[in-house]
Amino acid sequence: GGLMAGPCLAAPSDDACAALMEARGYLVTMIGSSDKAANDDLKAKIQAASARLDATLVAMTKSYNAGDEAKVASFRPVWEDFKKTRESEIIPLVYAGKNADAKAIATGIQAERMGKMKAAMGCK
Repeated sequence: GGLMAGPCLAAPSDDACAALMEARGYLVTMIGSSDKAANDDLKAKIQAASARLDATLVAMTKSYNAGDEAKVASFRPVWEDFKKTRESEIIPLVYAGKNADAKAIATGIQAERMGKMKAAMGCK
């Protein structure tokens, strides 16, 4: 039967990838901005997308799909490091007006981590 097919049943890994890229997009915008009000809004959006990603990871670890669990196992440690650097270094630097320093971290270690996360989750 064709019951399992259909665009409305996206794989959880696709949801994870979408949330990851959404959070990244807002952060890139934030790194290019010095408007505090705009940055407050972007920060809230980054955190909302990240929370959605975290929830997807939890769902994947509880699924009966061993492939999902394996993806989370390789993705999550990198994601935790990525979030820590974003929250404790990049975002505070943007608020301090040190956007160039924030960008250096984002395009260095964070870009490397992003590559690892996309590979782990199989993001397109």
